[in-house]
Amino acid sequence: MTVRRRIILTGATGLIGSALSKRLTSLGFEVVPFRSRHAGPGGFDHVTGQIDRATLEGAHAVIHLAGESIAQRWSAAAKERIMASRRDGTRLLAETLAGLRHKPTVFLSMSGINRYGLNRKEMLDESSAVSAEGFLPAVTEAWENATRPASEGGIRTVLLRTSLVLSSTGGGLRKMLPAFRLGVGGPIGGGRQQLSWIGLPDLVELILWAMENPAVSGPLNAVSPQPVTQAEFARVLGGILRRPSFLPMPAWALSLLFGQMGRETILADLAARPAVALAGGFRFATPDLPSALRQALAA
Repeated sequence: MTVRRRIILTGATGLIGSALSKRLTSLGFEVVPFRSRHAGPGGFDHVTGQIDRATLEGAHAVIHLAGESIAQRWSAAAKERIMASRRDGTRLLAETLAGLRHKPTVFLSMSGINRYGLNRKEMLDESSAVSAEGFLPAVTEAWENATRPASEGGIRTVLLRTSLVLSSTGGGLRKMLPAFRLGVGGPIGGGRQQLSWIGLPDLVELILWAMENPAVSGPLNAVSPQPVTQAEFARVLGGILRRPSFLPMPAWALSLLFGQMGRETILADLAARPAVALAGGFRFATPDLPSALRQALAA
């Protein structure tokens, strides 16, 4: 009888978690959702410090995707929720995993390419200098630092530095589609900013590849090898939808609508390259934007 390897998954009901859970299950893994902000069995609560240790014992891998949504106005209270959910929740998980009798083989924790900063003109890879200037860079710094108890406890730890995830069922693309389908989409803030992205199916396969590849640890840029400018993204999306895509949104209007959140996400200028994945032999199914967008819209 084949023993199904158990995967603990936080954020299992989110955009990435749902797709990853389905893929893991199809491959024969036993996926155990591990609820955040849940003090009872099958979860953890970073506020109270309560966590279900018994469920974590003996798992093959722990994949940590949970965190307070970034896509909201950043009031002081929202910022504290965003920071605490990532810093304190991750630390609680990492410290607990390090103290288990039967530790997981690998701990994969979500992060973001904002670990490199907000505006960089060079192509970035996992060896590039990092920055904590700005709210999101500070969050990703604290988020990644919180995983240290796991790595120091001998658990292979992977930091998944993600970017815009392309899916028509959730995330940033879904929010853009109504405007583009009406023909009123276009470049934002001048359109010259570099935009890193990844198709959802490629992200799922990259997480699986990192989970099963013992040579992978530390930062892993979870991005396509072909970043584009905001203007190019708008042009390609409009072309696929057969709609005009030249109506610009000035930076001041975006800032008025979304405040600091808009300035640090949509107006960020970051071009990242998945150097670790490429060097390790990972192959992207949709490395270019047109094929990734067509796949996302078809799904």
